[in-house]
Amino acid sequence: GVVATELAKVLASKGHKIHMLSYAKPARLETLDSNIFYHEVAINAYPLFEYPPYALALASQMVNLIEYENLDLLHVHYALPHATSAYLAKQIMAEKGIHVPVVTTLHGTDIT
Repeated sequence: GVVATELAKVLASKGHKIHMLSYAKPARLETLDSNIFYHEVAINAYPLFEYPPYALALASQMVNLIEYENLDLLHVHYALPHATSAYLAKQIMAEKGIHVPVVTTLHGTDIT
């Protein structure tokens, strides 16, 4: 994510703490600002599945960050799988009595 990385840099420069989640570090995230935290989503291989269940791993990581970093909201890019994962995380947190707003920004290849 070029857009996500540039947005993170601007928000971090204004004092916001930004947690970025992905299976790989974004190319434009050369160095981490003191307010930008990168979290790699570990994807376990399952012999039964042709493709690893990234959406579930991402949702699990989102729940962990919401709980341990007290995130105010989730801002996700790409409808699939990110918005789906955010919705799952939001529902899990709702079961625990925690409301987490979700913002989804669609741009680039997921809308063209």
